Order: sequence, then C-alpha cells, then structure tokens
Amino acid sequence: MRQSIMKQSSKGQWRFTLPDRPWTMAVTGSELPSEVALLVASGKANSKAELVRETELARSTVSSCVDGLLRKGNLAADGVISQDRGRPAERLTVNNRLGLMAVADVGARHTTFGLADMNMRLLAHESHVISIADQRPEDFLSWASECLWRMASNVAPDLPLRHAVLSLPARIDIREDALIRPPIMPGWDAFDAVRHMGDELGCPVSVENDTNIRALGDAAALPEDERPIIEIKIGTGIGGGIVMKDGRIFHGFDGSAGEVGHTSYDPRNRKRCACGQTGCLETVASVPAMLRRMQQLSPMADEPTSVEQLIERLLDGNLGAEQAVEEAGESIGIMVATLCNILNPRHVIVSGLIAEASDELLTAIRTTVYKTARPLTTRNLSIGRSPLGRLAGVAGGVVLATQETLSPARLFEKE
Repeated sequence: MRQSIMKQSSKGQWRFTLPDRPWTMAVTGSELPSEVALLVASGKANSKAELVRETELARSTVSSCVDGLLRKGNLAADGVISQDRGRPAERLTVNNRLGLMAVADVGARHTTFGLADMNMRLLAHESHVISIADQRPEDFLSWASECLWRMASNVAPDLPLRHAVLSLPARIDIREDALIRPPIMPGWDAFDAVRHMGDELGCPVSVENDTNIRALGDAAALPEDERPIIEIKIGTGIGGGIVMKDGRIFHGFDGSAGEVGHTSYDPRNRKRCACGQTGCLETVASVPAMLRRMQQLSPMADEPTSVEQLIERLLDGNLGAEQAVEEAGESIGIMVATLCNILNPRHVIVSGLIAEASDELLTAIRTTVYKTARPLTTRNLSIGRSPLGRLAGVAGGVVLATQETLSPARLFEKE
C-alpha cells in the first residue's frame, strides 16, 4: 500500500504516485494498455510479474500488451529488478521521451508552477505572489505559459510539453470547461482558458478548480482505504473539494460541488458577499474577513492587508488576531460538520497559508466539528492539515495530467 504521493529519489527529485486505477470495471482490450501504462507510471507495477499481480490477468495477456507498448515507444526498459529467485525482471517505465507534464496551480494571490516527467517525478517547481483579480485572463495565461516554457527549457529543452493542467480559484462547468461567474476573477466569466493556454503551450490542457486539484493530490498521499476526503482551502475565498472512495473528484452534475464559501448557514449574517449574495461563509471566515475582524478587535495604525501580516500578528501573540482566527474557525467548523453529516468522510483536510501557520484555526475547526456533527460521523474522522502543504495542488495536477495523458483516448496520440 502506498503511503505517500511523493517520494524523494537519490537524485533529489520527487516521485508522485496515482491514487487508484481510474477504471474499476473489468478491463477491456482498448483499456488494458492504458491500465498497464498507469500502473507503470505510478510505480505500483514496474515488471510484467507485478503487472500480472495488479491486473489479475493472464501472464500471456499482460506480456502481449507490454510488448506492444514497448514497440510503440510508450513504455521503455530501464535496467532490471533483482529477485530472490530466477532471473532478474526487466524494469519497465513510461518512456520519458514522450514529453513533460506541466501544472499551473493558481490561487487568488499565489501561483505555483510545476513540471514532471512521464513517470510522475517532479523535476522543477516555483512560486509567485500575483493577484489574479488584477490580471486580464489573456495576459495572465500568456505569462503563466511563458513561465512554464522557461522552466521546461531549463529542465529538458529537447522534450515537448505533453499535457498541461490549469487549476483556478473558480467553479468550472465540467461540460464546457468554462469558468462560471468567478467572484474574485473579474473578466474571466465564460473565458475559454483551455483554448487560450493550449494555443500558447501547443499541448492538450485540462482545467480544474484549485481546491479540487489540492484534494486530488492530498487524497493520493493517503492509503487507498483512507477515503473519502473533504478538502477545505481557506484564503481570499473558501473552497471545498471532495474526493470519493474510488479516488475520483466529485464534481456533482455540473461541476459546482464543494461550493462551501458561497453557502449561507446563519440567517443573522446579512453581510454582502463578492458573489452578490448575503450571508456567505466567506464574509465571516475568509482571510479578508479575518483581517477586518482583527482590525475591529485590535485597531492599529498600520492596518494589515495580507495573510502574511495576519500570520505575523498571530506569531506575535496579538489577541485580536487570535480571536478573529478562532471565530472564523468556529464558523468554518459548523459548515464542515454539516458536510461531514452528509458525506461521512474519513479525512477533512484544511489547507491554505493561514491553516499551515495557525494552530488556533485548526483547533477551532476541530472542536466545532466534533461538538456539532453526529457521533457516527466523527467516530473515525480525522481533521488535519494537508500532508503535502503548498505542493498539494502541483501533486494533484500531476495526477490528473497522468490520468489524462495515459487514458485510452490519448495514450496513442502523436506528439
């Protein structure tokens, strides 16, 4: 059983692993090559014998499939695996000559880029502080594409980009791959980000909600029997992501599942939200709401305006900051308790810079959930921070890019 999505190799690179095989049905002839390639990419099976064990198919069937993938250049032989008995087994890998996978994990104020090879090893990553609200979509995506091209040219200038994943702090119409009225991203409504970035990078692009991508990465860091999970990302807004027991993101019918930040549970809250409604959770529990509340409780000449300044006040023991964060945690906890009653997750993962830095926030969420949710719901419930921290979104992007690149529809696409 895999315990971590990231393992550091002797070369200092990070190796990602897939959560689960995406096809739980009986494998058909058209799906078998994809199934085999995904198992090899994840590191779960790197020899024919291991593939036989994982797929539970006849050795002749697996051998024929592997030989075909080797001939087509999708798989490659990379040394041998020593065994206790018999001849060493040929080590299989996905052919890294197929290209690179690129990830742009975009939040409201922070963007992280990552590049991985076809065997899910993280080759490079970098982060930038940039407000997406201040950017035109065309300008932002052109800049993001330039960053990824620059990183690729430094890491592997002779390899093409094979697939890119763009995660954005917005809900995505899963049929149209279109952003739908994102409150913190003016000018992005219905913008065709997939087409624009695909033109810039010259490769297929997948777009996904940023919290969904983080949830996918964090879910893959857990053992396979430790799902479902709910991820709550707390920042300029509050996002929710759900990964079900089979390792898939739960999108709902249209893609709006997990919209916790713009849900109202308190009729006394009449604060106007950026989405146009009143009473949304974000109006009392997002980072901007915490900053406003801290200023009310502890007025100061230099009014804090960023999460970094809020964290600084917490580390300095500012009582107003501590109370503001605890109040926000209680509000988030009520919402999380409701989600837990409905979905009964194994883990609730709380992420974002303030969650990483503040014990007060996590404690308030935990206390409220355990006090409010039903006993059976909380019997085996774990509430904690992201196991991958700031790289959770990059990890989820690599998982999604691998699943897309090695899917039956795309495995044999020409470069």
